[in-house]
Amino acid sequence: MKHIQVRSQQRLYPVISREVRKATIILMDELLQTNAYDLNILFVNETRMAKINLEHLRHEGATDIITFDYTTPTLLHGDLIICPHVASENAARYRVSLGHEITRNIIHGVLHLLGYDDSKSIVLENMKRAENRLLQKLALRFPLNSLAHG
Repeated sequence: MKHIQVRSQQRLYPVISREVRKATIILMDELLQTNAYDLNILFVNETRMAKINLEHLRHEGATDIITFDYTTPTLLHGDLIICPHVASENAARYRVSLGHEITRNIIHGVLHLLGYDDSKSIVLENMKRAENRLLQKLALRFPLNSLAHG
């Protein structure tokens, strides 16, 4: 099974679901060579993200991405909840496009599903290196700016 669903439940930042799906397929099939996956990518507004963050992680405020992992030994499965508003703030801070930052969020979420951890500084460095490597490789294969406008 290879399945990716992309939905946007926010209106402030136009996210191009078709392009998000294409980029994610390249990530999963070509770069990670994943045999079976079921991903749901959901874009939400700042208020909804803050509510999800508080309910599930007990953290105050909105964040850029939250990953819910349902992976089994035979299926990489999860929900990636992304807040384009926070991603846009990060994009401005790092001087990259919103599409670039959303791609980084997707890669970050998928790495969590693959078992990467960012809770401690030593393992965060490994995750960040993998994230940067995949982002660079994906950028060579797909125009990241096409994922979103804003």
